Amino acid sequence: MRLIEIIRKKNYYTISIVGLAKNAGKTVTLNYLIEEAKSTGLSIGITSTGRDGENLDVVTLTQKPLIFIAEGMYAATAKNALMFSDAKLEILETTGVYTPMGEVIIVRARQGGNIQIAGPVSSSDMKYVTRRLKHYGAQVVFIDGAIDRKAVSSPLITDACIIATGAVLSRDMRKVLEITAYSVECYTLKQADKNIQQVLQKQPKTCIIKNNGEVVVPDIETSITGGKKINELIDERTAYVFIKGAVTTSLLKNIGENKFLRGIKIIIEDGTKIFADIKLWNELRRKGLTVEALNAVDVIAVTLNPVSPQGYFFDSNLFKSETKKYLPGIKVIDVLSGGDFDG
Repeated sequence: MRLIEIIRKKNYYTISIVGLAKNAGKTVTLNYLIEEAKSTGLSIGITSTGRDGENLDVVTLTQKPLIFIAEGMYAATAKNALMFSDAKLEILETTGVYTPMGEVIIVRARQGGNIQIAGPVSSSDMKYVTRRLKHYGAQVVFIDGAIDRKAVSSPLITDACIIATGAVLSRDMRKVLEITAYSVECYTLKQADKNIQQVLQKQPKTCIIKNNGEVVVPDIETSITGGKKINELIDERTAYVFIKGAVTTSLLKNIGENKFLRGIKIIIEDGTKIFADIKLWNELRRKGLTVEALNAVDVIAVTLNPVSPQGYFFDSNLFKSETKKYLPGIKVIDVLSGGDFDG
């Protein structure tokens, strides 16, 4: 079954594509989805959390795939990015949302061609822009994202996400697989029970919930700097610890020192809030760290790019088969080889 068929079947409206590194293949994935949408008659809109579609990465100075927008498709991109696009575009709206490259403009392709997209950076602006794209006729909106701006994959912003990984992460395939598995694990955390969700709807701050229902709010400015204080308040009566905001390495290290770790559940907003070191994360998971999310992130698939711009590459079939072993239950797609997957 094709990826676009899954998207249509589940009635997703907004989908983010998150690359685990530059040149991991997210733009290739976006182009694949654009082509699939065109062939099936699906009307789509596209935008980005950064700048995409330029032929040379301004940071790494490596060649990048261009983005081709087909006739009838929609895009939200910054005013200055339009100067580098050769598609014939009709301006539908100036949004009042500004980026370093100018105001974000809603356009419709009158004639297909290459386009650069530079969309909103903030979550609230992205939600507004995707709503405007849908207003003009986009049945599905694809957001070209990035791992350092992964908040766009939050279920509060998008319905689902696609994770793009590839050889660029490391010359060692096993390391690539471990990083990918960690990212997918964070994104697909089990959703917290309804009863704890109801409790936390009334208490939106970082807090500790005792097994008798008592809620203790630590006197901290943020969870990032309050790890030691949170740790001090965790005792044998603690059932849950809710972390509002980012879950960092230092925060987890502090909580991980608590002798009651195995008996509690850490509740976070969603998997996009985790910014912890992979080694520490795996170590604490082995020690009994249990983490659940208030909001589940729906990972539709993981796409693979076996080629690195540094000149090395993985065997495509081996990379795909090994990724499936590391990610049981997740759809794995090599878009360079056609985009089909099993199941």
